[in-house]
Amino acid sequence: MPSFPARCRLAALLIGLALLLAVPGRAVAGAEARCDAALPPPPGTTRPLELTFSGLLPFARDILAHHAVRSRIEEGGRRLRLELHIDAVGEIRLPEGNPATLYLPGRSAAEVLRDPRSRIPDLWRLDEATVLAADIAYDIRLPASDAPAGPPVLDPASAAQLAGYRLVRLYGDDFSGFAAAVFEAEGGGGRAPHRIYAIAGTHVFEHRDFRSWGSGLTFGRAQVTSTAALRMIADAADYARAPGGGEVVLTGQSQGGLVAQGVGYLLQALLDAEGRPHRLAQVVSWGAAGAEEVIARMIGQARRDGGRGLPRDLERHWAASDPAYAGAAAVWATLVRAWRAIPPGGEAASIRATASRMRVLGYFFEVDLFARAGTFPGIALAFPTAMILPGGCDMTVVEALIGTQGGALGVRLESHFLKGYRRAVSRGALAVARPALPAKWPWVLEILPVVEELGLAWLETLYLEGPAASAANWARCLAAPRWQTRGNRSCRESFHAGCAPGGDAGWCLIRDAAPGRPAPLPG
Repeated sequence: MPSFPARCRLAALLIGLALLLAVPGRAVAGAEARCDAALPPPPGTTRPLELTFSGLLPFARDILAHHAVRSRIEEGGRRLRLELHIDAVGEIRLPEGNPATLYLPGRSAAEVLRDPRSRIPDLWRLDEATVLAADIAYDIRLPASDAPAGPPVLDPASAAQLAGYRLVRLYGDDFSGFAAAVFEAEGGGGRAPHRIYAIAGTHVFEHRDFRSWGSGLTFGRAQVTSTAALRMIADAADYARAPGGGEVVLTGQSQGGLVAQGVGYLLQALLDAEGRPHRLAQVVSWGAAGAEEVIARMIGQARRDGGRGLPRDLERHWAASDPAYAGAAAVWATLVRAWRAIPPGGEAASIRATASRMRVLGYFFEVDLFARAGTFPGIALAFPTAMILPGGCDMTVVEALIGTQGGALGVRLESHFLKGYRRAVSRGALAVARPALPAKWPWVLEILPVVEELGLAWLETLYLEGPAASAANWARCLAAPRWQTRGNRSCRESFHAGCAPGGDAGWCLIRDAAPGRPAPLPG
């Protein structure tokens, strides 16, 4: 397998920079306040914020009281009115919303914040926990892309931020950059058992990882179908079915939200295919595009050739060297059998039917440009833009990066950052979320096939020049009956030209596995 040509790598890099630098995940670390919060803010820089809403949720009081938000709720018949007072909001001009955003008349957020299929009584509390879990997922560290494969790690202090939950396990994939943390609700207080599976998004600022950038060009598909994600799906299905198990909640922000949609769909499809009793599966997505079209592309390819859309040489190498491959391949085979029963042209209807057996919701701001790509396979809830404004001493992420607020564009970007969502949630934003259909950009999906191919090629290059070139991987190759390198497509002895570490050999991949290894998935 020749290395991906340099000119193509450059093209992938340029497109990645254009698309992914504009799709920030977690906020940048460092200075996050422009003044001392203990002192009055400078004159003319702040103002009180009063927002008025009608037709509020019946449990809006509980949400606002939980966050100690000052409010007045007046009951007039069946309608409620709220005046929300948030002190010291920065003087930043709000951008205009998109007129194509459609707020759904006659629909209420109560449809997903109260779900009779769930044993969790206050689902809004669960949703608020997921935004913190999604933030913590960004702290997962995988080995660098140019380092040998190894287990993911998470600082215990970061995991401990999610009160009432304990960290169960971590998942990581050294090809796609997939990273996820599993948190289990601690017993007591009558809490219904459940686990939150939090998936990291694109690492742009802290711990920059180009694998997440390459996966972003595939709209998260590379991570959804990764071996680590399939292992996590099998684990989640076991937990949802087990007598001592509970409900499963997939969550993430930005690309993490896209991947959560895809992984959640695969989980439900697996549970449906196996036909055994199970508890509710849920997806809570933050600031993400819709994944329905990406899922349909994944199903279409699997129906044609049975594969994940990854190179055959890599599938063969992983089948021969990865102990977790057999279990992941078994999950994929079960899904492919189910997908092949879908009538031609029925993929979209099948995806929506599968999603309807879950609780699937996504939170977004109307001004978030990146919510305009793809179709969301559930109910999307919009927050008022004003809920994102920073307090008098707080800084937007753009201001922390470049020293200026960035005006309306800075607010638009803030509406995609986790920092903005956490700020809004802390002000009781779930109490005023409204069902809506985001305005869409059809052109994003039109370029998907091209950028997806570039993303996969970029990921392949990173893998070959990193984990596949490590000493540990070379040891596996040299112990195999046959392997290939950059300098030789067929090696049986290390003394053959281009068949040993160093020189032109570069990386190695196993071609013939030892007896007893699973068959590779089609590539």
